[in-house]
Amino acid sequence: MKKYILIGIPCIIVIIITLIYLFNRKETVRFETAKIDKGDIQKYVVATGVINPVRTVIIGSQVSGLISQLFADFNSEVKKGQVVAQIDPVPFEHQVNKAEASLATALATLKKSNTTLRNNKRKYYRAKKLYAKKVISIDEFDEARTAYEISLADVELAKAGILQAKASLEIAKTDLKHTVIVSPFDGIVISRVVDVGQTVASSFQTPTLFTIAKDLVNMQVNTNVDEADIGMVRVGQCAKFNVDAFPEDIFEGKVAEIHMSPVIFQNVVTYDTIISVDNSSLKLKPGMTANTSILTAEAKNVLRVPNAALRYTPSSAKTTRMKEEKAIEGAQRDKNYVPVWIMRQGEPVEVMIKTGISDYDFTEIMEGEVKEGEEVLIAEMTAKPTAKDSQRIPWTRIGGGR
Repeated sequence: MKKYILIGIPCIIVIIITLIYLFNRKETVRFETAKIDKGDIQKYVVATGVINPVRTVIIGSQVSGLISQLFADFNSEVKKGQVVAQIDPVPFEHQVNKAEASLATALATLKKSNTTLRNNKRKYYRAKKLYAKKVISIDEFDEARTAYEISLADVELAKAGILQAKASLEIAKTDLKHTVIVSPFDGIVISRVVDVGQTVASSFQTPTLFTIAKDLVNMQVNTNVDEADIGMVRVGQCAKFNVDAFPEDIFEGKVAEIHMSPVIFQNVVTYDTIISVDNSSLKLKPGMTANTSILTAEAKNVLRVPNAALRYTPSSAKTTRMKEEKAIEGAQRDKNYVPVWIMRQGEPVEVMIKTGISDYDFTEIMEGEVKEGEEVLIAEMTAKPTAKDSQRIPWTRIGGGR
């Protein structure tokens, strides 16, 4: 029994000492750094848009009828005044014939009224002379005068009937003319919504037959810029975008318009921003989705720091802080002053810097006690070694990140 006690006691003491050593051993910290360098920074406003022709016109029909012929189809190039569709003209030709007949009737009515007027005029003057000689009574004279005055009114009525008949004839001719659908300008058909034999009705609104784009060389991107970013966007700024059809190609354009009218959807306020694009390659098609980036600010060959350094603070409490009074006062006056941690003489040192514009990777350094080539802390890795494997330490990354 004493033998086991003598062997066990030293083993227990060794285990206790080992545990105490392991628990009291400090964590090993290794910092991850990046260099402060000089380079270009470009700030973009990102938005999604739709590619559209600069000018499109919806061609419709002002009259109702049956589509008898189509002279254009999808992607057809058309010229100004070219016939693109024909509505059956027969019913409208009948209307023209009917209006011409009404006009002829009105002309004949006027001729008849003039003849009656001349006859009643002679009777009136004859009755006037006879009444002056007391040959006829006053009643007979009044009847002759009334007949003459009625004839005058009938002539005026016949003239008005002619004007009405002429107007009806012009309307009928215009409707007949509208059965021929023509292109208003040179362009290309990007949409056709009717077929031969289909009836179109224009009782309440003009039915759509074609959509014609003036050309597909000059295109535009209609983007919706968020209200938080619209203040940075200006007319004339450069923009670039890509489309899913050509993911490797970068297309360029310029901001042409910023619409003042807001677009509100589900409490999200955006503003329609027009970007003009040269589509000489004809790769871009109407309706494509464009992932757009508008260049709002640019700085060339400036001192810059990785954005990860602005988000990182060492977890260790034993750090050397570098806080000059000027930097502290500047930080109180300007929110653009932020701390970064520089590795100097093997220790992290806090330095206040004033930042400028920023992109996805870097931020401009406008002021601060830093220089090009210095190592800035962006993250740290910590681990506590075990007794079994003191050489292979499992490191855990803390903070920072790109």
